[in-house]
Amino acid sequence: MSQRYYEDIPVGEVLDLGTYTADRTELLRFAERYDPQPIHADPEVAEETMYGGIIASGWHTAGSCMRLLVDGFLAETATLGSFGLDELRWKTPVYPGDTIRVEAQTLEKTESSSRDDRGYITTEVEATNEAADEVIYWRATNIFLKRPTDAPR
Repeated sequence: MSQRYYEDIPVGEVLDLGTYTADRTELLRFAERYDPQPIHADPEVAEETMYGGIIASGWHTAGSCMRLLVDGFLAETATLGSFGLDELRWKTPVYPGDTIRVEAQTLEKTESSSRDDRGYITTEVEATNEAADEVIYWRATNIFLKRPTDAPR
């Protein structure tokens, strides 16, 4: 596939970015290193909580979704990065063994008022578990280059 530019990404486009299955060992390693709250890192303590066992750190879930977003969309585009995430929400816990499906939808496009070689695209990313419960949601606005006149179509 050729590189996609600002003009190539339509508002309303929905991309199925694939799935990720939460591995218990990976969840524990991530939690021990980056988010050592007992609900993520201590199975015995987590067992006694309202969750009944360990759950994925929201940051691990976000990172897993981000990987699928890069592999399934951003790696094939002329993106220059993002301004950050907006409205990041962890909606439903992710447990070891859960498989989550990630989708991205283009919500809006705005041309840059100061640079005619780029525009801004706002995307909504959502992941659901096997029961179709939303587990994470965010919006982000990325900077995309416009198609150069000499770029192949």
